[in-house]
Amino acid sequence: MENYLDILFFIAGFTVIALASKQIGQFFIKAELPLISGFLFTGILAGPYVLGLISVETTENLRFVDEISLGFIAFAAGSELYLKELKSRFKIITWVTVGIVVSTFSLGSLTFFMLSDFIPFMQSMPVAGRMAVSILVGAILVARSPSSAIAIVNELRAMGPFTQTVLGVTMITDVVVITLFAVNSSIADALLTGLGFDLSFIILILIEMVISLALGYFLGKILIRILACSINSTVKAGIILLTGYGVFVLSAAIREATHAILPFEILLEPLLICMIGGFLATNYSEHREEFSKILRDIGPPVYVVFFTLAGASLSLDVLAKTWPIALVLFVVRLVAIFAGSFSGGALAGVPMKYNRIGWMSLITQAGVGLGLAKQLVVGFPEFGAPLATIIISVIVLNQIVGPPMFKWAICMAGEAHTRAETPEFGGGRNAIIFGLEGQSLALARSLRSHGWSVQIASMEVSDEDIKASDVDIFPISSLTLDVLHHLNAGQAEAIVAMLSDEENYRICELAYEHFGTESLVVRLNNRANFDRFNALGALIVDPTIAVVSLLDHFVRSPTATSLLLGMEENQNVAELELRNPNLHGIALRELRLPLDTLILSVRRHGQMLISHGYIRLEVGDWVTVIGSSKSLEEIALRFDINREYALLHLIETVTPKELASRSLETEVKEIIREESGIPKDRFDRFVEESSVIDIDHAIGVEELFQLVAKAMAVRLNIKPALLFELLMAREKESSTAISQGIAIPHIIIDGKHTFGMLLARCKEGITFSESAPMVYAVFAMVGTRDERNFHLRALSSIAQIVQDPYFEKNWLRAKNEKALRDVMLMAKRKRHGRTC
Repeated sequence: MENYLDILFFIAGFTVIALASKQIGQFFIKAELPLISGFLFTGILAGPYVLGLISVETTENLRFVDEISLGFIAFAAGSELYLKELKSRFKIITWVTVGIVVSTFSLGSLTFFMLSDFIPFMQSMPVAGRMAVSILVGAILVARSPSSAIAIVNELRAMGPFTQTVLGVTMITDVVVITLFAVNSSIADALLTGLGFDLSFIILILIEMVISLALGYFLGKILIRILACSINSTVKAGIILLTGYGVFVLSAAIREATHAILPFEILLEPLLICMIGGFLATNYSEHREEFSKILRDIGPPVYVVFFTLAGASLSLDVLAKTWPIALVLFVVRLVAIFAGSFSGGALAGVPMKYNRIGWMSLITQAGVGLGLAKQLVVGFPEFGAPLATIIISVIVLNQIVGPPMFKWAICMAGEAHTRAETPEFGGGRNAIIFGLEGQSLALARSLRSHGWSVQIASMEVSDEDIKASDVDIFPISSLTLDVLHHLNAGQAEAIVAMLSDEENYRICELAYEHFGTESLVVRLNNRANFDRFNALGALIVDPTIAVVSLLDHFVRSPTATSLLLGMEENQNVAELELRNPNLHGIALRELRLPLDTLILSVRRHGQMLISHGYIRLEVGDWVTVIGSSKSLEEIALRFDINREYALLHLIETVTPKELASRSLETEVKEIIREESGIPKDRFDRFVEESSVIDIDHAIGVEELFQLVAKAMAVRLNIKPALLFELLMAREKESSTAISQGIAIPHIIIDGKHTFGMLLARCKEGITFSESAPMVYAVFAMVGTRDERNFHLRALSSIAQIVQDPYFEKNWLRAKNEKALRDVMLMAKRKRHGRTC
């Protein structure tokens, strides 16, 4: 009775430690370290050499937990070998696998044998014993980590021949290593017990392999029967874990019985039997998807328990003496992987650009390698624990170095398809809708009524459709990256795809990889494609269930649904980005919002936060607010950067010192705040009369000023060389580039009643300075000292124009010089009465 109570106390205590291990693993991920390293670290802390929460006796009493986990790891290894996915590149995968297995096993075994004099527990062993241990180590060094490889491939959305080959090699290698370990275990057992290498020994190994294959076959049939049962998936998972544990119990029983009855032992490798069972259940049944899902679902808790217990089992006293051995094995393994993958790839005809980097993707080790290391403790208790400590140390090094190397290799191969960085919100709400039909037109009008700038792109549109529509429609010839650039998709806050699923996926993929578009909205045609779009973070509208879902919400929450759909009179919903730094850190309850508004949610870094009064806002948060249109506009202004302050700061920055005065701030504020209903002012007249330069190639600031001086000299009655010198002198005082894309060079000249302006565009970019290497819009102004007031007004007008969120798009899309002038003339700004 006391023994059972002790075991229950052991299990309860270890459960608490495992829960802590899970949380510590998450901290390791945040520090960009492998998850299993966090589990191992927790086990080491709780183990007998540090805190002593887990004693040596506890690890022995929990040996059955190891065996349950090892059965699961073997099932997972067998399920990852799916033949249909390997057929297309089988030749290349085979050659690379053979090269890696031969080189890693040979070099690893030889190195460990040569280092045996420096390993405490091997120093007293005979040569045969050292050979036995060395071949076991060599076999384990061959192991890979399919789970880590798959995780990295999914993270990078990697696709292509290089990725397919790496995954294939990783899957097959784990099958080979378990088989190799089974054979080497029998050989090692024979070497350690003094059994001779003769025909009878070879026959014994063959008998063991045949029995293992037969048991694996029957285990596969049992798994298929379990999966076919109409029972809860959780119950199935429990039965599968117990079945794997049963294989270990059976293997141990056969070994003990044959040892007692026969002059030799029959050593059946339970990992090999479980792997064969998982392989058969995956490739020769109708339950592959369910089997894979069960393994995915139970994987995380199994790994937490297994790796934490592995950390607690580490013999730190042995590690302190043998860590240089682990480091040498790590380096030798890297060399062996490079030699094996390169030679195998060369024999298979792998392109050199892939063959040079292939080794970088095959370093990681985790589940199978650790499983085999733990199996040493079970199969060879005399030296298993200290040997497992050395091997686990090597695996940890491989798991730290391997993932970043794998990511680097995929990027070098050009097969990474990660999300581009989302551009900063420019202040405007721009949307592109793909597909011309009644619904897209209705959506465009609705968005436009809420202040959005909308354009529809269609491959099937006539001139009559374009002329008859009140919405901007752009004909396109195909769905390519160049077309999306032409549509200025990089500046779109939302892209709506309403074409076929394949066309929609192409649009979303391009936007995801090249623009990092904030919102991708897709109208789904076939629900089978849901996961593809979901992987891109798209918002999916399924017409087959959308109406039913809408009716369901109307029945259960009629008022809330009406509000969210904008059906209530004078009530709208808006999602606003907080850009005002003065509101950073303020709690929601401290915001003085209009009484008719309500904050529904706060989204930060893609995560939705529960809205309550104690949430403190951060710059970059997206806040969903419901209220009247007038109140929403008021909140939008408060959340944005203070526009008047921005204009004032901009004008003060670029005003030449000849025009500066103590009253400059007051004068500028009066200019900005003046209200006028006159449609055209003096600034407009100068724009209409200005010279325009449209440059079709990248240039430097000196070449630009030469063009400006030549174009403005006649009108201003000044020599081009003098004008060029004045412009360059002003630029040397301080750069006239007010942002990365806009510059306002301006100077004061001698004389009276003279003022001139020039507009310049360069799509390829003008290099003003290191901080402004790609200026695309230049507004040059030259005037005499008596035009001081108008000079300030002109600066104010330009500052207001360029801060419009649509300025960049309109400026770059303008077709000719007249269109460039129209961008200035049609811009919204405060105008002033005098026109002469």
